[in-house]
Amino acid sequence: MLRLIGPAQTPAQRHLSDIDVRGYERVDDYIDPGTAPDEARAAVAIFVGPPDDDVLARVSGPGLVLSIPPNDQVFPGLDMVGRGRWHGCFVHVNRWQASDPPSASDKLTAEQAAAFRAGRLSVLDVAVGCGDG
Repeated sequence: MLRLIGPAQTPAQRHLSDIDVRGYERVDDYIDPGTAPDEARAAVAIFVGPPDDDVLARVSGPGLVLSIPPNDQVFPGLDMVGRGRWHGCFVHVNRWQASDPPSASDKLTAEQAAAFRAGRLSVLDVAVGCGDG
């Protein structure tokens, strides 16, 4: 399992490092790009694993409780499958849609990207944000 190297810099990064997706491999961790200070931006982890209709059941962290979001959540290229509040922070779990992968697809190897496009691999991103966003 890939973890953040060295001490986490923000509360969001510390909390994100406690999240696991059973049966999936963590392939990247990063701070969401943006203009806000690092402290206010979300920390994001990318996980890859087998396609599963109930991926939310695979996501865990000490005391983390996630719920299925309302259907009105729309993010291009993503299907939000879970959200919650944890340690005063928000947590979002998104499944990438094979028909329109987000720009973060450069986080995948060529083999992973091909398997994702063919529907043999599921990609999740888990975001934790502790700022005002």
